[in-house]
Amino acid sequence: MRIVMTALALALATAGAAAQELPCSQVRLIVPYPAGGATDVASRVLAERLDPLLKKPVVVENRGGATGNIGTVAVVNAPPDGCTLLVNATVIATFLHSFSKLAYDPFKDLAPVGGVGVTPVLVVAAPSVPANDMKGLIELAKAKPDGLNYSTAGYGLQQHLSIEEIAQRAGIKATHVAYRGGGTAMTDLIAARLDFGAFLAGTVKGLVADGKLKALAVVAEKRTPLMPDVATTTEQGFPGMDSAATHFMLYAPPATPKPVIAQLGAALHRVVSEPSLKQRFAEIGFDATPMSADEVSAAMKQLETRMAPVIQRLNIKLD
Repeated sequence: MRIVMTALALALATAGAAAQELPCSQVRLIVPYPAGGATDVASRVLAERLDPLLKKPVVVENRGGATGNIGTVAVVNAPPDGCTLLVNATVIATFLHSFSKLAYDPFKDLAPVGGVGVTPVLVVAAPSVPANDMKGLIELAKAKPDGLNYSTAGYGLQQHLSIEEIAQRAGIKATHVAYRGGGTAMTDLIAARLDFGAFLAGTVKGLVADGKLKALAVVAEKRTPLMPDVATTTEQGFPGMDSAATHFMLYAPPATPKPVIAQLGAALHRVVSEPSLKQRFAEIGFDATPMSADEVSAAMKQLETRMAPVIQRLNIKLD
């Protein structure tokens, strides 16, 4: 009996060691955005904690450009061995409709691993703007012959699409003002040269805390623990806006073996569930959100289904 138990223990130990061994000296975590942003910071926090579980150095590599598609394509074309991974948002599911020529299919050419975190969209304005909630903003829009102007983190992204949906439902005119960089947009927003803006919480949370901007709503069904005092769009008469939140996920190249996906997914779930990571994520505007690979796929499909009609109505083209 002792021989059998010893053999079983040895087999389990050997299997565990094999599952932990990826065929590379380091794991590359591709972030398809410039360094310094909230996504980059969150990815570096994640990488530090994945190191000991994967028993490999996890190195963040920034490959920005083309609305995140340069970095995404790099992972799509990487060897399917679990050594090159992607942190990106589920908004890529909508790119099938907003790009006429997309070098990959987000549903077929990426293998979901699991969830990283969610950062909600906040509708914000300068303190001098005479609106303190969505009702006030709508009244302000109706009082102006040309409506309101606003900015977001990017034309055709979830923040832009959600505001256009709200404007249509409220029967108001809202003109999107595109900026080359977020810094200029924030400067004009704080100075009230823009009537309002819709940005990820990770981008504007600090400005709201410092009193430079005021939050009019969080675009969501439920209040976010990141800013629990801010009323949701659902509470303010616009239900069903959960798709505005930006979900960041971990992806692997297509054809990555299922056991490798399972191994990576288990490590990711463990890390994202850690209270210390949740606290650190909250500081940068992310709500740590463990999700399975199947849940990632479902979230992407739900977002595509909801946003495709908005993209088509606005005739949005990102290329």
